[in-house]
Amino acid sequence: MPLPRDISLVTPVPVTIEPLLRAAGAVDGDLAPRSLLAGSAVQLVDRDDIAVLTVANSRRIDDPAEIARVVPGLALPDGELWWTEAVAPWGPRGAAGAEIIAALARALGGTFRVEDGS
Repeated sequence: MPLPRDISLVTPVPVTIEPLLRAAGAVDGDLAPRSLLAGSAVQLVDRDDIAVLTVANSRRIDDPAEIARVVPGLALPDGELWWTEAVAPWGPRGAAGAEIIAALARALGGTFRVEDGS
């Protein structure tokens, strides 16, 4: 069984529900959000109630070297940095999740990397 796609997202602002839902709507207007882990993550699910993306709450990063250690070579935006971890399943549903992250990164002026488990 393939591993899920682990996603690292760095933005100049924290990820909030509004831009996440706008990015999701641009990729698939049928996705619905649900809160996980007492509000520490948001999961986007399709009409079959299957997750396409799980996004953890952002945390502020004071030391960019911390990001460089975890995700070497990831270009970082200038200024304040916020780290957000996400997971998307392997396969077509996960591809939609990765597209949402790309749209979210563009909207927030951030950068990301998708590790596909290969």
